[in-house]
Amino acid sequence: MKKLGFTLAEVLITLVIIGVIAAMTVPTLMNNTNSQEFRSALKKAISGANQALTLHYALEGLGAQDYTHETLVSDVFKRRMNVIEATDNDASFTLSTACGGTTFTTQDGIMFCVNSNFAGNTADTQDAACNSYNTIPCVTGATNDEADANFYIDVNGRKNPNKLTTTSNQPRDIYTAHIYNQKIVPYGDATQQVMFDKQVSTGS
Repeated sequence: MKKLGFTLAEVLITLVIIGVIAAMTVPTLMNNTNSQEFRSALKKAISGANQALTLHYALEGLGAQDYTHETLVSDVFKRRMNVIEATDNDASFTLSTACGGTTFTTQDGIMFCVNSNFAGNTADTQDAACNSYNTIPCVTGATNDEADANFYIDVNGRKNPNKLTTTSNQPRDIYTAHIYNQKIVPYGDATQQVMFDKQVSTGS
C-alpha cells in the first residue's frame, strides 16, 4: 500500500509562507495593543489626577491657584494619590527636553510632571490665569488655552518609547495636559483625540 505525504520542499515552502505572513501581521498587532494600552493609561492618569484635585478642593477648600508647582505636588498629589516617588527639578523626566518642574510617580508606574511654568494666581477674574471660574489654565503669562502645557504625563514611566504623542494615529507614551484651578484637561489636538478615541483624518 502506497503512503502519501508532503515532501521536504513543500513543508519548507509552507513554513516560509507562514513566516512571511507572521512578519507582516505581528508588528501591526503589537502596535495596536500598545496603542490601546497607552489610551487606557492616559484616561486612567487624567481621571486619577482630576479626582485628587477635586477631592482636595472639597476637603480643604483650596484649588491649584493656591499652590506653586512644588507645593501642588507635595501638598495635593502626594496626599491624594498613591505616590511612591517625587522629585523636584527632575532632569531625567523622560521627555527629550526635561519638564523642568516637579515630577511624581504613582504606584501603577505612571509618571507626572507639573511644569515649572505652572503658576497659581490670587487674582480671581475671568481673564486671570488659574481663576476659580476654570476658564484659563495655571500657566505663567497665559491669556488663553494655547499657552504651553503645564502638566506632562508619561503613562508607562521610564519605559520606552518615551516620546511625545503628536498624532492620534500613532499614540506614544507621553501626553500633555493643562491644570486649571479645579480641573485637569487633556491639552493639544493629539492628546485630546487619543483621550476621546478620535482619529485624525488623513485626507484624500
